[in-house]
Amino acid sequence: MPNKEIRIGIYCASSQTGRAYLADFLNEGYSVYGYVRNSAHAESFLKAVREQGGLYLERPANKNKETSRLIPVCEEQLGHDLKKLVWESDLIIIAEPSHYLQETILALKKEGLAEADVPVILSPPRTFAVPYLWNILGTRHPFICFATNPYSCKAPAAGTAYIKRRKRCWVTSLEGCFKKSSIELLSKVFPQAIISYVPAVTSIGNIGAVFHPTPYVLKYEDIKKAQEEGVLYSYYMQAIGDSKEVSSLLEEIDQIRLKIADKLGMETYGLRGKEREQEWAFLLGELRKIENSTDDINKLRKARSETLSLLSGAIVSAQHWLDYTYGVERVIGESLGDTIKRTPTYQKMSVPQWRYVEEDIPSSFLPIMMIAKRLEIDIAPMEYVMEQYHRKFPDSPKYFWRDLEEFSDEFIVEYLKGTYFTSKD
Repeated sequence: MPNKEIRIGIYCASSQTGRAYLADFLNEGYSVYGYVRNSAHAESFLKAVREQGGLYLERPANKNKETSRLIPVCEEQLGHDLKKLVWESDLIIIAEPSHYLQETILALKKEGLAEADVPVILSPPRTFAVPYLWNILGTRHPFICFATNPYSCKAPAAGTAYIKRRKRCWVTSLEGCFKKSSIELLSKVFPQAIISYVPAVTSIGNIGAVFHPTPYVLKYEDIKKAQEEGVLYSYYMQAIGDSKEVSSLLEEIDQIRLKIADKLGMETYGLRGKEREQEWAFLLGELRKIENSTDDINKLRKARSETLSLLSGAIVSAQHWLDYTYGVERVIGESLGDTIKRTPTYQKMSVPQWRYVEEDIPSSFLPIMMIAKRLEIDIAPMEYVMEQYHRKFPDSPKYFWRDLEEFSDEFIVEYLKGTYFTSKD
């Protein structure tokens, strides 16, 4: 199918992630419709794009030698028409913070999403999102869950998308009932995605639960002081890399994710006592051979997903994730803080964001903690962070908290392992 015949809808095209998708899809020649919400921020974005005749893509120096430029955007490619988004898309990407997902799916349902049966990409859903959304649309609706946002990106000005870096590869779980044509379409649009049918690889593989809430909560005073003084605070470098306390705590929280996976009978890389370092070194060694043999980005994207297909049923540690996602080669015995310091993408424009608490506490941190508790795993490190959160942010809104209270232990395990449908059919 030629690119121009592929119709992609972007919900929340004004967000920093939505802009990155918009820029890339237009550049690839897809038929794109970006839905813009009725908010002051979104209206400012829409006005700027229309006044300058397109979206300005800003890029730093990069290996692909991609330059900053204006990408033309036609008037009909952006707007407020939800019905058009639902009925004129082959794929719909929701590019907004995950704690808004239920509200958004309710709005899309009113426009006929269940009847249209369009696969919805959650970019990303964080942890255990789909069961809450199935409660709205039915347990057959196809959801595509990205384990991570495909971009390191920002929205520095009203009509600008800043793509600092595109992630090399990420795991994607297909949840619900899919047509073969939809899966083929997904592979064409995202050849670098590792496709899985095990929801745990994205729910438990949610690395944002490790990197986002804890450093923000524990270093909040330092972050706030820097903001008040107008001083740039490098989130990953200062809050994690320079703090042994935070780095050590993150490693303990990371191990909780791996223990969950182990209890579910999944493969892991980096679980203490089951590190599998030799296997990992061989796997990534094979990938690096391929990467060193070609500069063709399309071949590389496909080769990465094929070579790393073994990860479609595995959960990896944060350091292993940095290896295959950003190419920061694994060093056995190195602390997470030191690995963070070696990660180039975290060394520039790495600023604290309120969404690390507003989004990631209710939709990342909390559900992982509750899953671990259901599986009788020690969650003391996570409970400490939650205590600090409640103390420092007592007035933070508690809407759309994924505490899993409405789900049984049996359902939680079946859903995460991907056996829910097979056990019920």
